[in-house]
Amino acid sequence: MTAPQTQRRSAFVSTGAVTSAAQERARAGRRETAGPRRADLLTAAAACFEELGYAATTVELIAARAQTSRPTFYAYLRSKDEAFLAVTEQVCDRLEATQQLDRIESLPPPTVLRATTRAFAEAVFATGSLVALIDSRAGIDPAVGEVWSALRHRMNRRYAHYLSGPAAGSIDPCAPPERLVVMLGDAIIRGAARLGRAPEEVREQFVDDQIRMTERCLGVAADARPRRHGADPDAQGT
Repeated sequence: MTAPQTQRRSAFVSTGAVTSAAQERARAGRRETAGPRRADLLTAAAACFEELGYAATTVELIAARAQTSRPTFYAYLRSKDEAFLAVTEQVCDRLEATQQLDRIESLPPPTVLRATTRAFAEAVFATGSLVALIDSRAGIDPAVGEVWSALRHRMNRRYAHYLSGPAAGSIDPCAPPERLVVMLGDAIIRGAARLGRAPEEVREQFVDDQIRMTERCLGVAADARPRRHGADPDAQGT
C-alpha cells in the first residue's frame, strides 16, 4: 500500500471512529430521555414480554408493536436485554409506590396494613405475568436480579420498620417482623402473578384472603378487622 493510500485509509478509520462515537453519544442521550418514542417502545416491550415471554420476544416484534422500525429501536435501546431491564425498573417503581399512603402516620395500623396489602396485590394484577417473569429472570440476568433484589430489600425493610415501630402497639406478630414481611411479600407476588387474567371475583377473593392471612400472622385484633359485606356480625374474628 502506498503512502497516500495509507494516509487515506488512516483518515477514513479515524473519521469512522469519530462518527461511531458521536452516534453512540446521540443514542445514549436518547436512551436517557423519557421522550414519547422511548416510552412507546417500552410500552410495546412490556406487552410483548407479558404476552410472549422473554425468549419469544424479539427486537423486531417490539418495534412492530410500537409501529416503528428496528433502527429506531436501536436509536433508543441497545438490546432486548436493556428493554427488559427498563421495563423491570418501571414495574418496580409501581410496586414500590404501593407503600406510599397519604397521612400514613395518622392512620390506624390495621388500616395501613389492609390498604398496602390490597394496593400491592392490585399492582401485581395490573402487571399481568410480568412480575412472575421478572422474578424468574432475576435468577438469570444479574442486572435484573440487582434491581429486583434491591426493590424487595427496600420494601421488606420499610415494612418491617413500620411493624416494629408505629404498628408495634397494635399487633402481636407470630414471628419476627423481618421474617414475616418476606413471607407475606412472597405470597402476594407468587399468588397474584398467577391471577392477572383471572375474573375480578377471583382476584378479589385472593386479596381478601391475603388481608385475612396478614391480619392473623401479625396478630391484628379481631375488633380492628373490617366487616365483610353481608357477613354475620357474630362471626367476626372466628
